[in-house]
Amino acid sequence: MRHILEVDRVTKDFTPPLSFSKLIKLDFKRGIPVRALEDVSFCLERGKILGVLGPNGAGKTTLLKIIATLLLPNKGAVFFNGSNLEEKIKMSVGLVAEEERSFYWRLTGRQNLEFFAALYGLDRKTAKSRIDELSELFAVDYADKRFDSYSTGMKRRFALMRGLLHNPELLLLDEPTKSLDYATALNLRYFIKEILVKAQSKTVILATHHMDEALNFCDLFMILNKGKLRAMGTLEQLRKQTGNFTATLGEIFVKLTMGS
Repeated sequence: MRHILEVDRVTKDFTPPLSFSKLIKLDFKRGIPVRALEDVSFCLERGKILGVLGPNGAGKTTLLKIIATLLLPNKGAVFFNGSNLEEKIKMSVGLVAEEERSFYWRLTGRQNLEFFAALYGLDRKTAKSRIDELSELFAVDYADKRFDSYSTGMKRRFALMRGLLHNPELLLLDEPTKSLDYATALNLRYFIKEILVKAQSKTVILATHHMDEALNFCDLFMILNKGKLRAMGTLEQLRKQTGNFTATLGEIFVKLTMGS
């Protein structure tokens, strides 16, 4: 089966910004680059949900942003359906990042979604239909209020709606249920797993800290630590890789990330 996504030896370094004290001293020498990802390679089949697990600083968000073409790797490449054309990847991928700063706070929620729909090339009729559909899914009944008046949880809902607007083939989720109430989070998981994945053969990559969420939601698991891919596969495959055939996902996670 042809893979929908191929990540080939991706490495990403970040150079620390100049501190204020250095600027005052006219010292423009940069610090030592920090390696966020190192030679990460994997393939993902269509219609799968991959859970990306790792402690803080493991490189989860960096990986998602590179796949979404928001960051360029220092080395390596990302291929979507065999192509590494940036524009093709952008139109086929939806990203819901953990921290959302790209909404226009003086516009209403609906106006924001209409703006992003236009950027994706959706006509007004299609945009209205998608916005109404997603508003019903996420129980948003006051989309015409200013965005800065929304609660954190409501802003999170709009971030999820924006990621789904253009009906992407690959959906990238960074802590998607953070700040969502129980019922909304349950509806989101159902929509993604039953509607997007099972019915429409979409593909999902989910970065999360919650083992139970990953175990109940994902088909495959990737464990990152210090920018390196430690293991990837089903729970049974991870058990074989670690040599413990009765281990829980949490126990495998601890073994692969603690002290390594």
